[in-house]
Amino acid sequence: MKSLKTLIVAVASVLICNPVLADEKALKQRISDLENRVTALEQIMEETGSKNRWKDPILWQRIKKEMSSDDTRKLLGKPGRVEEQIFTTWYYHPTSKLHSYVWFDEGKVLGWEAPNE
Repeated sequence: MKSLKTLIVAVASVLICNPVLADEKALKQRISDLENRVTALEQIMEETGSKNRWKDPILWQRIKKEMSSDDTRKLLGKPGRVEEQIFTTWYYHPTSKLHSYVWFDEGKVLGWEAPNE
């Protein structure tokens, strides 16, 4: 009798767990799909909306020393001009080197000057 109860419990566990496993697989697939969508949307935002993002002073306040160049690009968008000398400088202002730039050393932020418009 004890083995029959054990068998019933085992069969019930398998029947109950199968939908849970299927739900877990579906959730993992959904998460993967959503991550892919977010990546695609971030790329679209960077390509289309980044032309004037650098003008937003709030974004410049989010820059931190040692921030990566990738994170800086995501924040401010693509720079208008890049100069490679002792340090790498990304210029955002289209006509002036006197403001709107970020300095990098080995891909990490050293300093920056926000737009003063």
